[in-house]
Amino acid sequence: MKPQEFFSLLGPAAAAEQIEHGVLASITLAQAALESGYGAYAEGNNLFGIKAKGSVNSANQTTREYINGEWRQIVDSFRVYGSWAESIRDHSEFLLKNPTYTRAGVFTRSRALDYKGTARALQSAGYATDPGYANKLISIIEKYKLQEWDLQAAEEGGWIPMRLQHEWQWKQLGDALQGLLDQGVITDPSWPKKAYGKQLTLTELTWLNAVILARQSGVKV
Repeated sequence: MKPQEFFSLLGPAAAAEQIEHGVLASITLAQAALESGYGAYAEGNNLFGIKAKGSVNSANQTTREYINGEWRQIVDSFRVYGSWAESIRDHSEFLLKNPTYTRAGVFTRSRALDYKGTARALQSAGYATDPGYANKLISIIEKYKLQEWDLQAAEEGGWIPMRLQHEWQWKQLGDALQGLLDQGVITDPSWPKKAYGKQLTLTELTWLNAVILARQSGVKV
């Protein structure tokens, strides 16, 4: 599978995990690519090289680890999944349940949309033994522009304001909301102000649209 095909296949699931669990989509995608060779070596559908450590569903695999300044080949037990989707979900839960990653700043840097900081936090927390792990993740992200998945998820999840292509779109949206305010359909003057200031999020606009439609239909909300 070509890298772009791999990322197109996993991108939506990675973006969904960012919205739900706070792990940057670009990091999820880059780790999956690096750990599995873009899906070519995902034995047991394990995309992230997560070890079993008591897991019921596991299998022994040969892997390479950087130990005492040199690469060594070892056999270890790794988790087994029913699908790549299960592997992606478990990756998020694995990071969430291990406080080491929180303390290292994985989720703080993710929330700031800082993929470089997140990659370095993963390495400092000991996710992999490879001393060049963070730089490899960053290289993959930048080569394939995976940070675009971060922005898409952040926009859909309401982390950041909407990304409209033209200035006039923001003005038109502000004018529309100001008109609805003048008509009494909406009552909070902060809505047109947020639109004019380009600070309105997609989540807010979706909610606002539902309220406007309900009120225009005679529903008291």
